Amino acid sequence: MSAAPAALTVAAAEGPARRGGLRAGDCIRAVNGSAPLDVLDLELAAADGPLWLDVLRGGHVLRLVVRPPADGWHGISLAHELGVPPRTCRNRCRFCFVDQLPPGLRPSLSVKDDDYRLSFLHGNFTTLSNLDEDDLERIVDLRLSPLYVSLHAWDDEARVALMGAAARGTRRALVRLAAAGVELHLQVVLCPGWNDGAVLEETVREASRLGAVADLGIVPVALAEEGELRRVTAADAATVLRRVARRQRDCRRRLGRSFVHAADELHLLAGRRPPAGDAPLQYENGVGVAAAFLAEARWPFAGEGRAARRRRLPRLRLLCGVLAAPVVELACARLGAHGVTARPFVVANELFGPHVTVTGLLGGGEVARALAREPLAADEWLLAPRDWLPESLGATLDDVAEEELVALCRGRLVAADGLRAAFARLAR
Repeated sequence: MSAAPAALTVAAAEGPARRGGLRAGDCIRAVNGSAPLDVLDLELAAADGPLWLDVLRGGHVLRLVVRPPADGWHGISLAHELGVPPRTCRNRCRFCFVDQLPPGLRPSLSVKDDDYRLSFLHGNFTTLSNLDEDDLERIVDLRLSPLYVSLHAWDDEARVALMGAAARGTRRALVRLAAAGVELHLQVVLCPGWNDGAVLEETVREASRLGAVADLGIVPVALAEEGELRRVTAADAATVLRRVARRQRDCRRRLGRSFVHAADELHLLAGRRPPAGDAPLQYENGVGVAAAFLAEARWPFAGEGRAARRRRLPRLRLLCGVLAAPVVELACARLGAHGVTARPFVVANELFGPHVTVTGLLGGGEVARALAREPLAADEWLLAPRDWLPESLGATLDDVAEEELVALCRGRLVAADGLRAAFARLAR
């Protein structure tokens, strides 16, 4: 699977790169005398000092020098970020969320990336099913740690039944990386009847025996339609939570940490308030998000001066999906103790279906329709999580532009990473 060394296409050249003569569209053929595979080779070379580049431009080879400042960025942005197209998934997962996407979403959402480099750089979950011997050696040699791995089942047959034949060797790759000391964070997408029960017990037990595996997060399967697989019920969630609690007690005794964590969604499905966890790198898996949000609501002005605590904020509506409504309701009550008037703005998911209850997966369309049905009061602002409306994209999953949503709120919309960031925006 390893690609032969190839030129890396430059998407943009800023600062030191521009001063060194590099331009967008250039192809970097060599870095410090060696042909680079991808952005990792570029970054490792930049960590050692000046970059001596052989660059192909208009059919001619140029030799350029880029001198990054000490502890600063070299200014080179590569096409596809990696300099080469990311590797895509070759599994056939029965629960693949990408395969269930409705039409009309931005094209990038349909790319099934499964790239160990994106796992290292951004925390994307990868399956290890498209790695060869050279890839494994490279991960170990470059100490690419941590990596985030979707394992789903320790048992080979259970994993292959869920993911397809390409996943047969992934446990072997996982064990090899763990033996080399690569820090690993695992994910299990829980599919009732397929990888729960005894299969899940084995997965947690065996994974916890690998010293380099830091933690394991369990998330419920999301299905547009039920067929071979079914959705996780409240009873399923309660059963899983009991198993997780037993495993956590064992792991705290053996490892000094909980190790296995159920996503907040499972707790909410079971009608429970999600707890805080001791696995911060499982946060993007939905572990500990509710607890962090409630802690912020309890002390929304922590670390700020008395004047900040006394400032008056406008009345607020907090955007959320259906499942998170009880948590947001409690957060609003806690904010009230600090003189902040807030109430939930609960929106059911129409884009993916009512069974998808995560706030970040709401479409802009259904939020717009909810605002039309229930407009903000004249002195209210809508607060939304930034992952619902990414700043880098300026639009929601269904390409509703931020400007359109701001207009629907008559300018009173703040998207931010947390309450404190939102309050800081409102205080400007």
